Amino acid sequence: MAQALSTRPEALDRLARNMPTFTATHLAGGMQKVTSTVMAEGAVVITRHDQPTMVLMSVDRYLKLEQAAEPNLDALTQKFDDMFARMQGAEAAQGMADAFAMTPAELGKAAVRAAR
Repeated sequence: MAQALSTRPEALDRLARNMPTFTATHLAGGMQKVTSTVMAEGAVVITRHDQPTMVLMSVDRYLKLEQAAEPNLDALTQKFDDMFARMQGAEAAQGMADAFAMTPAELGKAAVRAAR
């Protein structure tokens, strides 16, 4: 379940800094100005009692967010295929043979070197 925004003050602060802000009262009374700002800026924060309660955004910005959330399966497939091909080569096979021939201490040292 998603954490409530009220318990994440850093997220609320970031919203207030990065987007124009309107109160819920201004939203109800001045939709034309709010809409114009959304179209110019991409999104606005709507507050209630000085607390961010929602984000109003343009369809274009929403579609970009939606697209960014979807994995590019072709790119992921290519990345997997490339990694799998590297694992099939003689160099990878020799590396595995070397690893299995190492003592536990040698294997630990190699792991530390690889992590650096």
